[in-house]
Amino acid sequence: MEPEHDPTAMMHALNPFMPGAGRKPRELAGREPELEIMDRIIARTKAGYSDRGLICSGLRGVGKTVLLLRMRDMALAQGLMAVRMEATSDARRDYELLLGGLSKAVLRERNKSLRERLLDVLKHVNDVSIELGAFGISLKTADDAPASSDSLQLEMMVEELCRELKKRHSGLLLFIDEFQEMPNDLMGTIIGLQHAMGQDDLPFYVIAAGLPNLPGVLTKSRSYAERLFQYRKIGRLTESQTKECFIDTMKGVSTFEDDALDRLIQLSQGYPYFIQAYGSAAFEASDSSPIPLSAVNRGEATARASIDDGLYESRWQRASQSERTYMRVMAELGKEVCSSSEIADKAGKTTPELSRTRKRLIEAGLAYSPERGLIAFTVPGMGEYIRRISPSEEQAYGSDRADARASRG
Repeated sequence: MEPEHDPTAMMHALNPFMPGAGRKPRELAGREPELEIMDRIIARTKAGYSDRGLICSGLRGVGKTVLLLRMRDMALAQGLMAVRMEATSDARRDYELLLGGLSKAVLRERNKSLRERLLDVLKHVNDVSIELGAFGISLKTADDAPASSDSLQLEMMVEELCRELKKRHSGLLLFIDEFQEMPNDLMGTIIGLQHAMGQDDLPFYVIAAGLPNLPGVLTKSRSYAERLFQYRKIGRLTESQTKECFIDTMKGVSTFEDDALDRLIQLSQGYPYFIQAYGSAAFEASDSSPIPLSAVNRGEATARASIDDGLYESRWQRASQSERTYMRVMAELGKEVCSSSEIADKAGKTTPELSRTRKRLIEAGLAYSPERGLIAFTVPGMGEYIRRISPSEEQAYGSDRADARASRG
């Protein structure tokens, strides 16, 4: 006798939404201008022309990582060499990720003759690096700065690979997520490489994403960075783009009733991270198609808890007590952007007394400075979360979330 199938369980198995950080959604809405820039870079590379790199900056939850992955896939689909990494604050680790990523990209090359030639390049660069180290020879990098063995090896590897790739109408694209986290020396080396390769008309491109302060960080590292890249601010989707995203994600699976769709648009506020969370929760809470407003309402608490866990709670936990106090004051002001002076006034402190805490929040990626003297959260809705949950300033990192919530209830 065949087992009975639960129709609702089968429906839930087809949930098309992908909540979570960096997960590829079924539908990438509202990013056509950035994808067109990527198309242009690829087309110019295949035609033998050079171009500028691309920097995408914005708050967390707007889909920068997903966009970076889509552009990486576009490059690979056209036969270009692509290396992806997430920057950290550890220079040693970042160099290892870069050099290892370049080696893996060569090994993934499907054209046997090109792969063999690129492997020869890697062997030559490695031999030269060893010889320079053995004889204690000191050279400089592309931007005329003193070279470490790692920076020299990276520069030689990129240049030699690009010379070979250009002969085949191909190029090398370096996709870097969280670029603002990269140590300044390595960031400067990569910016210098983009500059030097462009001057030599070699097909090397940095395609990077990061927080809203990334353009300023790059310019601070190398003043000429503003001329090397196309800069795009990645924000939340418009109402029509949000509606399109919900509808297109559900194509071939189900639909939303009109009032349910209106409520989802209102809840998600145009943030792709929220779209996936609220869409998924509504789908799971429904036992019929089209999905009604009642399912959206039932799933709302589940989606909010998922967003709290994914975006807010861990960031609150890793902040120090003084940083939590500063963030709580920001939240109490109830503004998207606060001035350092009004935060100090509300906290009963002077601006200089809080400057170190402010700096640490920015360095930790919890806040950024849109303009001098101003500060804002890097995560949309963080202030509302702090006001709604009122998390404890003594809460230890990794504490049991259920117990913490129970004690607040």
